[in-house]
Amino acid sequence: MARTRESTIENYLLSQCREHGFLCLKFVSPARGGVPDRIVVAPHGTVFVEVKRPGGQLRKLQQLTHAKLRRHGAEVHVVDDKPGVDAFIANLLKTSSDQQRAAP
Repeated sequence: MARTRESTIENYLLSQCREHGFLCLKFVSPARGGVPDRIVVAPHGTVFVEVKRPGGQLRKLQQLTHAKLRRHGAEVHVVDDKPGVDAFIANLLKTSSDQQRAAP
């Protein structure tokens, strides 16, 4: 049985973001390793997304970088399969609609 590649999950994330009108930008920081793969810009804000192959684990540097981003107030998500992407998108949609209802 063929293993699902990380690129397959990343492409699915990109397609789902586009379908829902979110920007999904590739994030590369030449001077700093361990940064998340993508930055997603949605109506409720901007979040970072690390993409892994199914069952893939974060490297130590990624764990440290994600923790640092979170300490500075950033939202960081890790997705490793299509249902994980779907749940991430659903969360963004829910957060966006919750904020719209709360607006005066």
